[in-house]
Amino acid sequence: MTNDGVGGMWDGCELWLRRAGGFLLMGAGLTGYAAVREHWWLPWRLLVLVGGVGAFVGCGVETWKLMRSRESTKAALDREEAAG
Repeated sequence: MTNDGVGGMWDGCELWLRRAGGFLLMGAGLTGYAAVREHWWLPWRLLVLVGGVGAFVGCGVETWKLMRSRESTKAALDREEAAG
């Protein structure tokens, strides 16, 4: 028995983490930090909050691009590793 289907699934998870996972973590960190800081000047809090929301949007955009891509996951990972 081979695990070809399972390997492809993990390749997809790794590719998503490389492209969109950072945006998700950054968005969660920035919005959480802006919500917790009560004694900040309001424009600073709003700026950090908008940055966090922008990161969430970036995560959604990258996820959408990955879902709509016709390139295989293996080829995309190989290209990412060659560039990095």
